[in-house]
Amino acid sequence: MFVMNKIQLAMKGKVDEALGEIEYQLDIFMDNGYKSNFKIEKYLKQLSFKKKLVVMMRESWDGAIAEVCSDDPDYVEGYSFMTKPEKKRYIKFLENLKVGCDKYIADNQAEWTAKNKAVRARNKAKRRHEARLKEIESSTGYGALEKSRN
Repeated sequence: MFVMNKIQLAMKGKVDEALGEIEYQLDIFMDNGYKSNFKIEKYLKQLSFKKKLVVMMRESWDGAIAEVCSDDPDYVEGYSFMTKPEKKRYIKFLENLKVGCDKYIADNQAEWTAKNKAVRARNKAKRRHEARLKEIESSTGYGALEKSRN
């Protein structure tokens, strides 16, 4: 059995919360005659979602698309309330959600990469500084002198 740590649970919770809003938008889409102005890129930008969260979210629509396209009698019956054009629009809406996620990732990749590089450079400089302090302490005996006073 797979056990998630606290970070993974928090990430899943954040994705599930966002998916709840998207499910609501899907309901509105269906209620409005299978038409919508919802743009997932704008929604993700409002949430400031990171790449891992968007990737987790993106995968959630694969099952719904497979169900609608399935020839399984149970799924055919489950989606029988939709006409063929409605099914096509529904599938297109779901596929546009996936495309929107891909577009959001592509649009923000450079920014995320730049931030990661800056953090790595800062951490590297900090490690170098700490190593230099240890070197100075060990060569001068300053660190040992301070420890003996306490």
